[in-house]
Formats: sequence, structure tokens, C-alpha cells
Amino acid sequence: MSKKNINVINSSLINNPLEYRPILTIPKKINFGIELEMEKVDPRVVYHLVKNGLGGGWNVKVDDSLELLHNAEIVSPVLQNTKETWVIIKKMGEILERLNPDYHKASFQVNFDGSLLPTPEDKLRFLKLYAMYEDIIYRFSKGEDEEYRDSLETYASPIILSLKGVVKLSPDYALEMFTNQKRYGIAFKNQKQDLIEFRTPNSTSNTVLIQNYITTFYYLLQYVIKNRYDKKRVDEYIDHYYKSYILESYERCNEDKAIEFATEIFPHQIDRSMFLHQYLKK
Repeated sequence: MSKKNINVINSSLINNPLEYRPILTIPKKINFGIELEMEKVDPRVVYHLVKNGLGGGWNVKVDDSLELLHNAEIVSPVLQNTKETWVIIKKMGEILERLNPDYHKASFQVNFDGSLLPTPEDKLRFLKLYAMYEDIIYRFSKGEDEEYRDSLETYASPIILSLKGVVKLSPDYALEMFTNQKRYGIAFKNQKQDLIEFRTPNSTSNTVLIQNYITTFYYLLQYVIKNRYDKKRVDEYIDHYYKSYILESYERCNEDKAIEFATEIFPHQIDRSMFLHQYLKK
């Protein structure tokens, strides 16, 4: 590792602690939604606390993908990057902290408006870029757990090998694989609404982590639209990817690649620092 990258890491860990921000650097009018799964809770209690504490538009339901009967999934209304939004999400975290739910087999999801990737070509380029940095994204979005949840392969599986197997043969089929499905860590939805859904390996109610997820996923989408990345390099990475034990390799810390990702994706230094701090502290 270069001396420059060592200095970047030290700066991220020492000078930029993970802390709550009243508002993020993403545009205020970007629409997003969140879904938060949990187990070992009474869904009726969660429903009551959410409805009384967070206001209209928030919903609570039982999730069939979770193993335990005592589970719940909190679904937000359409949100925007405002101080009011973050006050409410922080309050949600405080409510859940009192309930002490189990997140070991659950996921956290972020949905963005599908118009952020307006064409099939944009979606395909996004899938390729996501696949290239998937190892960095998965380690970054493990929540507060040290291990990936047991059901990850079923409900938030890595995409790189599946994408590699079809992207050259049929780009249309590659998009179809990731549309209206619940298997992978990324999905395009076009049934009830046109959405782009990110599924993290593990769930969390930590507001700071949620802020970092939303910031990272938004700027990743923007990076694709602004057509900045080296397409040839991305194609070659996917074409030559061979690892069988994907999740084991995703556990490892790759400082140089994480710094490359943060430098390329984020236009603001505060977001680079927050991302690297969260990635490196895992």
C-alpha cells in the first residue's frame, strides 16, 4: 500500500468519526424509501410504536422471508433528504433500540426512483459497475454484525458470477434476471412502481449507517449516469473473475480498492471519509 493511501486511511479513522448529520450532501428532492427487517419482536408492538411515534405513511408488516414468527418489517413512505426526515429516522432508531430486536437474519433495503437509471443501457452499465465493486459494497454494508447473515445467499446474493454468465450472451436476459426478484443484492422493480432496490447483507437501525448507505448508493447511481468509469476495465474485471468462495473473499479488507472506490464515486470529501471509516472499521 502506498504512503498516500496509508495517510488517507489514518485521516478517515482519526479525523472523521462516524456521526449523525442533520442533512446529507445528496440533493434534497431525491426520492427514496427504506425497509428495515427484524426478528424477536412482537409485530403488534412495533406497529403501535411506529404508527404513534413516526407519523402517517409508515407501515409495519410481517415478512415471510424471515424464519421466526415474531418478526416485523418497517416500510417508510417516500422520503427526501431533509432535516425532518432524519429526525424521524433517528427517532425510529431510538424506538427500536428500546425493543432490542435481532438483526442477524434480516436485511435493510433502500429504494430509489427508477428514473435515476432511465434506459436499459444505463441499468446494464450500473450492474457491471456494481459487480466490480461488490466486494467493497458488501463489507461496507454489513451493519454492526461481524458476519453475513445465514440467508444472504437466498435473499441478497452477490451478483457477479450470475452477471458474468449471461451478460455477453444476452444483455436483455441479464436485465431480466435482476428485475422483480428477491434473490440478489440489487433489483429493478417495475410492477407497482419503477424502483431500484439495494439490499444490504445485514439489517440495522443505526441512523448513521443508514445515512451512509443512502449517500453511497445514490452517488453510485449518479456515477453511472455521468458516464465516468472505464467500461473496458469493468468488462475485463467481470470477464476474468473466477473466485468460488465469494463471501469469504468479500470479508477481507481491501484498503486500496476501497480508497479507489471512494475517490471515484463521491464528489465530497466528507462522504469519502465517512465511507472509508465505516468500511475500514468493520
